[in-house]
Amino acid sequence: MSKELLDKYFKGQCSPEEKLVVNKFLKQANDLPEYLLDKNEWDEVTASNISSEKTEEMFDAVKKQIQPHAYKLGWMKKISAAAVILALLSIGLWKVNQNSTDFSPVNIQVQPLQKTASVYWKSIVNYTDYSQEIKLPDHSIVKIYPGGELRYTLPFGKDKRELYLKGKSFFQVTKDKVHPFVVYANGISTTALGTSFTITALEKGKFIKVQLHTGKVWVKNIDSAHQIMHFSKILLPGNELVYNLRLNKVKVSESRIEIRQDDKIKELNFTQASLVDVFARLEEHYRVKIKYRADDLKEMSFTGSLKLTTSIDTILEEIAELNKLKQTKTNDGYLISK
Repeated sequence: MSKELLDKYFKGQCSPEEKLVVNKFLKQANDLPEYLLDKNEWDEVTASNISSEKTEEMFDAVKKQIQPHAYKLGWMKKISAAAVILALLSIGLWKVNQNSTDFSPVNIQVQPLQKTASVYWKSIVNYTDYSQEIKLPDHSIVKIYPGGELRYTLPFGKDKRELYLKGKSFFQVTKDKVHPFVVYANGISTTALGTSFTITALEKGKFIKVQLHTGKVWVKNIDSAHQIMHFSKILLPGNELVYNLRLNKVKVSESRIEIRQDDKIKELNFTQASLVDVFARLEEHYRVKIKYRADDLKEMSFTGSLKLTTSIDTILEEIAELNKLKQTKTNDGYLISK
C-alpha cells in the first residue's frame, strides 16, 4: 500500500475503486505502515486554538451543507411513508383478488367512452285564463289549465316519456308499452301505458289529486326529502287519489269524473310548426277536410295562437294570407293552393 494512496484516502480524494482497495487493506493489516501516526504520537499532539472568526466561518459553512440535506431528508421521509402505505394497499388488494372466485383478468374488457346526445328542456306555461291544448312528440294530448307549467326533455321518449308538472293538466296518453308515460308532480309520480287522467298539483295547494278517466295508472311517492309517506296505488277508471300534504295521508275513492263542456280546448298554440301539422290539428278539431299539395306547403311554418272560438273560414283565410296561398271552399271541405 503506497503512502500516496493512503494520503489521498485520509484526505477524501480517492475514487470509489481506490476506496475499496484501501478499506480492504486497513481491515486485513495487522500493523500499519510506519509513516502513519501511532496512538502514542497522537496522544502527545497538543491541541491548537482556532480564532472565533474562523470558528464562525466554519460553522456557517457547515450550516449551508446541513440545511439542504435536512430539507431533502424530510421529503424523503414523507415519500418513503407514502410508498410503504401504497405497497400495503397493493398487497391487500392483491390478496382480495386472489381470494375472489369471480375475478378473471382474461374477461376484463375496456369499453370505449360514448358521446352522450345533447338534452334540451322544453317548458310550456299557460298564462291565459282558459285551458290550452298541446300535442307532445309522441302524439299524446295535454290540456294545461290556467297557471299550469309542463316541462320535458328533447328528444322526448327515448327511454321513458317523462314530464314535470306544476298546476293542473289533463293527459290523453298515446299507447306505448315500451316507453312508459310518467308525470312527476310535488314528489309523486303517475305512470301510465296508455290512458287518460287529470293531475292537480298546485304550488301552494293542500292536496295533490290524480283522477283516472280511462285505462289504468300507477301512483306512488318518490320524494323522501319532503317526508311524504310511502304509498303505491293502482287506480282503476273512476278512481280518485287524494294526498293531503298537511296531514300526510292518502285516500283513494270512487269519483265518476267527466270532462266538462266548458273545459274543452279554446286555443291551439304553435311554435315553428309545419302547415301540414297545423291543418291536421284543425281537421281534427273542426271535423272538416282540408286538401292541399304537399309541395305547395314545403318549408312553410306557423307560429302563433289560434282561438278555436273563431270560425274555420276565418282561420284558414288568415293562414293563407300570411303565406300567400289561396283558400277555396269545396263541397267536402277546403282546398289550399298557391
